[in-house]
Amino acid sequence: MMNHTIAPLYAALCAYERNRHISLHVPGHKDGNVFDKEADNHFYSILKIDATEVSGLDDLHHPAEVIAEAQEMAADAFGAAETFFLIGGSTAGNLAAALTLCAPGDTILVQRNAHKSIFNGLLLAGARPVFITPYTEPDTQVATGISATHVKVALKKYPSAKAVWITNPNYYGMGQNVAEIAEACHQAGIPLIVDEAHGAHFSQALNVPDSALKAGADLVVQSTHKMLPAMTMASMLHIQGTRIPREKLKRVLSMIQSSSPSYPLMASLDVARRYLVTKGRKQLVATVEKLEQARLDLTRKLEYLFIWSEIDGKTVYTRDPLKWVLTSRHFNVTGYQLLEWLEEMGIVAEMADLRNVVLVFPIHNEVTQIEKVINAVLQLEKKLANMPGERRTRNRTNAFFTRPGRLVKPSISLQEAFHFHKKRVPLEQAIGWCSAEMVIPYPPGVPLLVPGEKITEEHVNIIQEIKWAGGYFQGTSDETVEGIFVLVSL
Repeated sequence: MMNHTIAPLYAALCAYERNRHISLHVPGHKDGNVFDKEADNHFYSILKIDATEVSGLDDLHHPAEVIAEAQEMAADAFGAAETFFLIGGSTAGNLAAALTLCAPGDTILVQRNAHKSIFNGLLLAGARPVFITPYTEPDTQVATGISATHVKVALKKYPSAKAVWITNPNYYGMGQNVAEIAEACHQAGIPLIVDEAHGAHFSQALNVPDSALKAGADLVVQSTHKMLPAMTMASMLHIQGTRIPREKLKRVLSMIQSSSPSYPLMASLDVARRYLVTKGRKQLVATVEKLEQARLDLTRKLEYLFIWSEIDGKTVYTRDPLKWVLTSRHFNVTGYQLLEWLEEMGIVAEMADLRNVVLVFPIHNEVTQIEKVINAVLQLEKKLANMPGERRTRNRTNAFFTRPGRLVKPSISLQEAFHFHKKRVPLEQAIGWCSAEMVIPYPPGVPLLVPGEKITEEHVNIIQEIKWAGGYFQGTSDETVEGIFVLVSL
């Protein structure tokens, strides 16, 4: 068994700091000796270990010493055959997966409600994605996952597909049956890729869902910084089995990751793994128990709000107990308004959409913090009870993704659409045209439109509704989305 009480990369950086050498190498702040004095109070300690590839610190792109050891320990902790540190977030991992598994023109099956980084990776690879439409959870109207049956139908229609790519869990903590999907993929002889950005803590306790690796996925990308205590952007890519060409993956990672990777970010992955194994797993069990009891007690007191929890085995197969999806039953109150009101009470939530606000709890949570959240929710409940307007028992149904399992193959690839001739038209006049850009409500970062996708009246209505409610977009040339670029022929 590995000794998870040590953090080899972090220890090497501490030794580097103690050396008190004269730095005549990059970075230019020279271990913090040349730096803005006003900001020095915050940055000083971290600058002392903001090093580069000097003797004793190893090289991310050719790891043979402490980085190699730290990655091996991470693989052991997360159940992978091999693990790679990412200093560009899960975005880097998703780009690497696409470029490793897809050549120009290759077909790949992709769950449609994927993060923008997956679409960007497919664009760079020149792949031809076939989108599988997900289910929609009825109470929250959130797009969830797909089923093994959907995958089997897609593989029968597109037998040349190089892989299947899913997202599990989604931003809201809702998961699908990854094990059954993995089995369907492996029966067809292709790998399953899983964007598990929000599930780095999965399988780390008995009262959280199983990880994608445990369910049999071949390549899994995790944002360690999202749900475990690593620094922002610090993530991991895990692989197992023989379906992933490892040497090609390593070459691709060296291409898309900086040749000067951040050592503090990498070290934060090392110590996050140590924290998780030595104390975090026990804390996770206790935190989930406290949160589940608090959710049940709070739910009994709510009439105008509810905290989603229903697992129906179809639209949702698993639920992350560290996430509370808080939804208003008041017709006139959006998730964006709930987010704003929570902020006024000192509670900064993770994200909001037209209906919901998402609260993300850490793996270790003090009872006093949970009590503050409960009090804030009860204040919101009182506020809604005193507002005029109709109360609903369920959300109105106007989900964007309809007909779960529907297969959509754009007539033009993402890469071709990116380089195609385009023009800008007013949004209302764009119906029937193919989009030339991504339209991405953010968060959660799932595109409503991707290049080459035909714009419908439904797209326009949802964009206008999000704008009205106070949401904003990424990916568009016009941040107001008053106009949009569309594809045109010469």
